[in-house]
Amino acid sequence: MAQTRARSLCIVAASGVLAVVGVVVLSGGPAFAADHTVQPGENLVGIARQHGVTVAGLVRINGLGDPNHLVAGTTLHLPSRTTTSRTKSGTAKAAAPARGSAATKAAAQAGKGPAFTLGDDQRRQVNQLLDRAAREFGVKPSLLKALTYTESRWHQDAVSSVGAVGVGQLLPATATWLAGLMGEPGLDVRSTQDNVRLSARLLRLLLDRAGSTKRALAAYYQGIGAVLQHGVSTGGARYAAIITARQAWFS
Repeated sequence: MAQTRARSLCIVAASGVLAVVGVVVLSGGPAFAADHTVQPGENLVGIARQHGVTVAGLVRINGLGDPNHLVAGTTLHLPSRTTTSRTKSGTAKAAAPARGSAATKAAAQAGKGPAFTLGDDQRRQVNQLLDRAAREFGVKPSLLKALTYTESRWHQDAVSSVGAVGVGQLLPATATWLAGLMGEPGLDVRSTQDNVRLSARLLRLLLDRAGSTKRALAAYYQGIGAVLQHGVSTGGARYAAIITARQAWFS
């Protein structure tokens, strides 16, 4: 999950929200399942999750040169919703639908406990940084820890396919905006300490804007603009439930 997504906000001066940047859409080609008009605050991964398609499919059929670069108002063609997997013979088959509620699945996962691959010293260091950042920005340490664990397993060297970086899986453009908001333009998303503080600041912003913890967590997943305009998606609800259940690991 963490390695295939990224958070970006939409720069709209009137709303005070940071924005994602532009996209190129090619005309012509085959018939498409539907279209989606990019809304302020949306990102490509959130759009893919909302419609049950893949980022790769959106990039391919729209001829997107830069998946991080979206412009509000752009029309994206949507590929088929059908999720496929490959059998041993190489033929595609529809994936089985998910069963059970997001909360039920999350609770089952939470019972397993964290599976860190960091060394003990690194884990203690990140844990201390998360504690300090949680105090600084007034968020629950267990919430921040569960969120960042879900995003990266606390690996600062984690980089997603769309360029999200570090413990909190932040896009560089989002990190730059957050650093300006904090009055610390020198913060570096590639630094573990800075990445943790930026992630905590983003979580604080989302908690303030979204109105509830569930919606804030969904906004970390979908983008705040998408949550405010369209509500919590199925994927966003699942993501929020997983993190909420995992808080028990860090309490």
